[in-house]
Amino acid sequence: MDVKELKERKKALKLTTIELARKAGLPYGTVSKIMTGETKNPTMATLELLDNALSHEEMVARVTAYKEELLAYILKHQGEKIDQIKFEKEYRKEHNLDNAPIPYAKQRNDSVNTNSSNGNLALFGDERVTEEVLTQFGEDRNIELIDGHIIVNEAPGMDHQMVVQNLGYVIHEFIQSNKGKCVLYNVGVNVRLDEDDYTVVIPDIVVLCDKNRMDKKCIIGAPDWVIEVTSPSTRDNDYDLKMHKYMHAGVREYWVIDLETEKIVTFTEGQPMETHIYGFEDDVPVYIYDGKLKIRLVDIGIDFA
Repeated sequence: MDVKELKERKKALKLTTIELARKAGLPYGTVSKIMTGETKNPTMATLELLDNALSHEEMVARVTAYKEELLAYILKHQGEKIDQIKFEKEYRKEHNLDNAPIPYAKQRNDSVNTNSSNGNLALFGDERVTEEVLTQFGEDRNIELIDGHIIVNEAPGMDHQMVVQNLGYVIHEFIQSNKGKCVLYNVGVNVRLDEDDYTVVIPDIVVLCDKNRMDKKCIIGAPDWVIEVTSPSTRDNDYDLKMHKYMHAGVREYWVIDLETEKIVTFTEGQPMETHIYGFEDDVPVYIYDGKLKIRLVDIGIDFA
């Protein structure tokens, strides 16, 4: 690794020096002097932080490209059962990946000491942090932790809140009228999805049928049904990062309610998992209830005009 390589990678990502410094948890002046050549022999620790920050951004770029092609594939096959294995094969062939894993990011050397006197290093660098770090944000419902990386979401808009409120009421009434054993949460509940300290998500709506997965503070493990309502800052994660996390953890059913496109995309367990796309005027069957509950968003008191 040398400065020339770092500069080329920075240019390819179209990052400004300020952005790179923030992501690496380094002072702007330090990074600026390295990029301009004023600092002739930067320390290996500094170069390692820059390398880690760039690796993370390269991973994000690759995941975004993959997500965009997967979403295009889903939209192209609306109403069909989505074969994700077939898509993976086509994607690998098109991008000359053979049978190798998709190169989301190169392996980090976890023995490298990335600690710093800067208390926010873990928030902007590539170091994994634990649930304990979230306590510094108090009861902020817009902060999540995924694989040790903090995700900051914007506050939900009025349409978003109305969908969550009204849809939650419909689901709760169905459970109550059928004397169901499941419980619904739509006011922000922590979910320790991987049963570790590195992932704590706060879905918009959660349905949990195994109460043994609850304690007084959170849900531990995968709920049965998760619904995310998109906001501009969460839309990409809802379709990609969270979808993979939820389904890999064992969530039986996952919905993305897309307020921008007025579509509902459902993902259900299976090998391969099934994906369906519905409009807001469609009757959307709930998989975990064998279709006995069908939801039509335009019928639940929400004006999308």
